[in-house]
Amino acid sequence: MNAGLMQLLQGAAAQFQGGRFNDALVACEAALEQAPDHPEALHLKALALGRLQRLEEALPIFDAAAARHPQRHAILANKGNALRAAQRLDEAIAAYSVSVEANPGFVNGWAGLGGAYRQRNNFEQAEDAFRNGLAAEPKNTGLLNNLGVLLVDAHRHEEAIEFFSTAISIQPDMVFALVNRGAALRFLGRNNDALADHGRAAALAPHDAETQYQLANTLRQSGRMTEAESAYQAALGAAPMRADIHRDYARLLWEMGESDRFLAPLEQVIAANPDPELLTLKGELAFRAGQGAAAEMAASRAIEIDSDNAAGHRIIGRVRRQEGGYDAAVASLEASLRLAPADFETLHELVETLLVRGDFERAVGLLGHEPPPAHLQKHVALRAIAMRLSGDEEYRRYYDYDKFTKLLMIETPAGFDSLDAFNDALAAAITPLHATNKQPLDQTLYGGTQSFGRLWDEPLPIIQTLKNQLLGAAKAYVAGLPDDPGHPFLARKAENLECAGAWSVMLSSGGGHVDHVHPEGWISAVYYVQVPQEVAALDQGGGDKAGFLRLGASGVDGVGLPAERWVKPKEGAVVFFPSYIWHGVENFTSLSPRITAPFDLVPRQP
Repeated sequence: MNAGLMQLLQGAAAQFQGGRFNDALVACEAALEQAPDHPEALHLKALALGRLQRLEEALPIFDAAAARHPQRHAILANKGNALRAAQRLDEAIAAYSVSVEANPGFVNGWAGLGGAYRQRNNFEQAEDAFRNGLAAEPKNTGLLNNLGVLLVDAHRHEEAIEFFSTAISIQPDMVFALVNRGAALRFLGRNNDALADHGRAAALAPHDAETQYQLANTLRQSGRMTEAESAYQAALGAAPMRADIHRDYARLLWEMGESDRFLAPLEQVIAANPDPELLTLKGELAFRAGQGAAAEMAASRAIEIDSDNAAGHRIIGRVRRQEGGYDAAVASLEASLRLAPADFETLHELVETLLVRGDFERAVGLLGHEPPPAHLQKHVALRAIAMRLSGDEEYRRYYDYDKFTKLLMIETPAGFDSLDAFNDALAAAITPLHATNKQPLDQTLYGGTQSFGRLWDEPLPIIQTLKNQLLGAAKAYVAGLPDDPGHPFLARKAENLECAGAWSVMLSSGGGHVDHVHPEGWISAVYYVQVPQEVAALDQGGGDKAGFLRLGASGVDGVGLPAERWVKPKEGAVVFFPSYIWHGVENFTSLSPRITAPFDLVPRQP
């Protein structure tokens, strides 16, 4: 290679590494004029074209470079990177696969292949790819971290922690692994260990947004609200445009009783940079807080900036419906659905509005589409309402209370003289978990508080005892269900169950729950820890249902279907029902709180 060509290639590489991709491309073209088939010049040209989003031009040049380059596998992996960046995942997977076939020990190829499979939600293939990479290079900290993240996605937190820990033992100052291990530990309720990781990561990278964000979440779960607020502020100082941080910071302020300023940090950023995503976030939060005018103003501004903003149209539809303008609401929701036709949240909003307007036939027609699992429970719930409103008694197939609802008493756990003694100790353990003084912004309760995080992951022995007792009761409930593979609830019947969510609720006098369903569950249940005497003294068959669990009333605002069944709460009892059944809690008056431990279960993945 002559000196001039070497100088051009070095210059092209320097321009590329500096992010000056057009200049890199010019230097590559000059090099290729001297040596049209030079593999490194072709490679650099393809990379520059890819970064300039000229992928169709880049792809044949990647192939030409791979055909001539002594490290063909590396070129193909970079081709995969370019395709993956463009979300062309099938083609990326093909490129990575050829790369690792050409060199099974090439770790970057396995890492890219695993990442592409993960984006496709092909978790088994992603895990295989990452493990193959680790077989070639067991101490590769990037692969160890990536496999840990994948296992977190699969809810295999204990295994994930092992991989994060191995990466940290090799590279103690690996901030990402510390942050990720801390988040996994927090999920398991090991807050002190999580704080140790997140505190150490924050000391290493005090200006990293994700580090401060995860520290804030862990402090929040630990009940250290003032410190959590400071960490959220630090996170936003590093990444002021991140909607997820703004969302959680606003929720924290709301739950701390700061309803007069919970949107102020978000509004300050919007004033300087009216980003459509942040505007729609403000609209969503304002709507949930009952500030319809502010929600509409924010959503309208988002649409002015981006006319294809589906979320903005959906928010305006919600506001219009709340105001009673059902035709206008339908128009806005239809506009949102045209822009995002696969958005089942918007579809369900439209169905609810049609039901309020009395357009039952069209509502039923829209519900004919089969939803993804995340939206199945709400879909069935709305279908049942539509059928009930139209007089179709077939809705009883879904809402057969005698068949699907069950109240069971748990047995007194070992080590306790009575169930009352167990519940007293349990109430004492739960009470400190309620560090806020206001109900969550995006939950269904009012006049009370909800614990943060997943209750069953709390390491306290009494919480773990509760978990085991409730799982035993759940297995008994499932065993008593009939078999019917054609039924949307019974088709998922399985002996092995796993937790999809668990929390505690403390309702004060005047509190209750609006009617709702649990989208993430299959079975939903509530365990009664403490029932106020004023509620316990009522008769199941009497007219006063204060504090009772209410089943079957419509959770669609404006659709006045009454409840069909009530369940009187009883300390030591757990009530099971399908997650799609609308349920709420009647408000009550008492001198003591009503304490419950609700949870959702799903069949365990094989």
